[in-house]
Amino acid sequence: MREDLLWAFRWLRKNPLFTAATVLILAVGIGANTAVFSIVDAVLLQPAPYASAGRIVRIQESTTSRGMSPVPVIHFQRWSGRSDLFEKIAPYTRDTVTLTGDGEPEQVVAVRSVGLFPLLGVRARSGRALITSDDEGGARNFVVLSDRLWQRRYHADPGVIGRGMTISEERYTIVGVMPPDFEFRYPEAELWTPLRLAPTSPWLDVTARLRPGVSPAQAQSALDVVAHELGQELPKDAGGLKFLVTPWSEMPEEKYRLTLIFVLAAVGLVLLVACADVGSLLLSRAVERQREIAIRSSLGAGFWQIARQLLSESLVLAAMGSAAGIAVGRSVLAVLTKQLAGLPIVIPHLQRVALNGRVLAFNCALCLLLALLCGLAPILLAIRTDSETVLRSGQSATGLLGSSRLFSTLIALETGFAFLLLVGSGLMIRSLVRLQQENHGFRPDHVLTLRVPVGTIGKYDTRPRQMAYYREILERVKTVPGVKAAAIVNNLPLSGVNTSLDMHLSSPGGRSPPTLARTISPQYFAAMGIPLIAGRTFSDGDVSGAPGVAIINEYLARQLFPDRNPLGQKLTAQATVVGVVRNAAQSSYEATPVGEVYIPYQQFIFATFMSTVVVRTEGEPKALAETLRKQVWSVDANQPVVKVETMEEVVTNSIWRPRFSAWIFSVLGGLAVLLTAIGVYAVVAYTSTLRAREVGIRVALGARASHVVGVILRGAMIPVAIGLALSVLAALPLSRLLTNLLYGISSSDPLTYFGAGGFLLVMGAAASAYPAWRAATRDPLPTLRAD
Repeated sequence: MREDLLWAFRWLRKNPLFTAATVLILAVGIGANTAVFSIVDAVLLQPAPYASAGRIVRIQESTTSRGMSPVPVIHFQRWSGRSDLFEKIAPYTRDTVTLTGDGEPEQVVAVRSVGLFPLLGVRARSGRALITSDDEGGARNFVVLSDRLWQRRYHADPGVIGRGMTISEERYTIVGVMPPDFEFRYPEAELWTPLRLAPTSPWLDVTARLRPGVSPAQAQSALDVVAHELGQELPKDAGGLKFLVTPWSEMPEEKYRLTLIFVLAAVGLVLLVACADVGSLLLSRAVERQREIAIRSSLGAGFWQIARQLLSESLVLAAMGSAAGIAVGRSVLAVLTKQLAGLPIVIPHLQRVALNGRVLAFNCALCLLLALLCGLAPILLAIRTDSETVLRSGQSATGLLGSSRLFSTLIALETGFAFLLLVGSGLMIRSLVRLQQENHGFRPDHVLTLRVPVGTIGKYDTRPRQMAYYREILERVKTVPGVKAAAIVNNLPLSGVNTSLDMHLSSPGGRSPPTLARTISPQYFAAMGIPLIAGRTFSDGDVSGAPGVAIINEYLARQLFPDRNPLGQKLTAQATVVGVVRNAAQSSYEATPVGEVYIPYQQFIFATFMSTVVVRTEGEPKALAETLRKQVWSVDANQPVVKVETMEEVVTNSIWRPRFSAWIFSVLGGLAVLLTAIGVYAVVAYTSTLRAREVGIRVALGARASHVVGVILRGAMIPVAIGLALSVLAALPLSRLLTNLLYGISSSDPLTYFGAGGFLLVMGAAASAYPAWRAATRDPLPTLRAD
């Protein structure tokens, strides 16, 4: 084997152009796969970096009325002391808090927990993590910072430990800073505080470490018994109660998993196209070396000796391609991680992405696989070669008869793989275009949004105080030149935050389907550009103490009052319908319409502590951003202004997955088409030289150049057409897997299929035309004289 490898190195060194082209093609395919696998490995595959990670589980609750949810405190307390099941247990909650002092007011995500860090077995990078005693009554308020917050707000000051900070108007002492790669459950979390659990505490997320020897199934069985007991004691509150024990390793978010798996499959197709290209190049060399192989065979070399030599050459090429692929992968990885970091969501474990040992092992596995696949075509040709015929003819061109089918097979394969990628990218692009062009019920142009949250403790601990704060903000914002309308809404559409409720009608037995609710101020519909269909909008007279009013969307009007005028109808004993507005996208840009009820914020139906100011402007919205921010701070300089965005940016961020999918599939589809074009061109150019004698005879006998070009093109386009036909059969079932990523189009969209197929046919003809014309117009005399 060593001699075979040395011979392969010498042979490749004598053919530098061939070697460089082959290595470059492999580097592109391997580099893309290496980069994507690095991300998939970090986000989905790597084991959690926690102590006894295999025994860490998440515990959730499920009921028939609420579905899956966190665990109520009263239920948690029934089984939290089960030391026979749990070695450690850590309840925690996610909260949004306001930071003041040390710079501008800022809102961040906090995790309030007890025993979380000891359970995970993690340490702070400086100072210490929270310990169980920090949660005991009488303990001081301690806080641990994330590395991001420490870098951003405190400029990586090592002296921050022991310093005080104000969190939602309470003083805390900083005791630690976590490492940059620490994440648990909420990647966006930037500080951790004690939970201070009380009987009136809200729902809890629960993580536990099972005792050695206790399996998740055993813990599940034990909690099933507790759920049954609770179901008998609290039938109204716990109907269909279940506790679900899930190993933490099985908890990756579906929204990340699905997209990343599809991207990994797509780069796999690119690699197969590259492999077919390299197989064509190796096959062309094998045709040229048929006489050499025939001589070796006649001198006693067996099939396995020849196959080993051919595999050695493909192995050396694959190894060189893999080495170059690591360099390409590093560059591709930098681009991909930058794109992922720029998404409006936080991708978990992205900071762990690296070309580590696991990735290099994947790269080596690809190298061995490619060596086998790329060497397959030359080996098949060697099997078919008749040594006596080759030696008797004295011409390697006789190998065209044995290699033509192999060349055609490779063209068909890479065309089929490219078609699958083009269909995927076409579906993604058409879905994105449909999303962006469709009317979703509001006008996002010339609208600026400013998230202005207030805490539920401190100076804004009551709804009247919150209402007065927002009323003052609106009055000042409306005085800014260039503002046409200004309003507040508790949950901005497409923000990912929604309030849902079951609306019981005032009529006996009346009940609506689950409905979204928005608390708004009078100018909200004008600011958002949502048309009023019937009735009136809210007025300044719709305040606390006045008759309760509500506005519903047309979908809810049809659901509740299909045969009646909805105006004047009672939704509850306190609210009468006074208006109907157009359906508008709320929970997501691609979602179908759902029922929605709007309620005036001054009637205190819902809390407004998460409100967003919505401003319609005459000119460019961002031009007023700083002025509007100052107007908010003129009311209270200690309140944060979060996410100053245009509504168009909100819409764009809400469709991050189709945008990212369309981008990555388009890049990969374009790369596959480029590689396919190179492969078709190389095959047609090479086989045309092998057919030089045939072409010369045709021309000498009077065949026109156009006729010869047609013959060559027909030979090239037949495998392209066969590859397309077979790939259509594969694409139809495979494209159904993309259904969850599509909007407004079918996974078997005819325009996409015809477009992808037509594009590849044109590409195949274009790639074949020049070598075919060059072969047809070459002077035939030198070739015929040589024969």
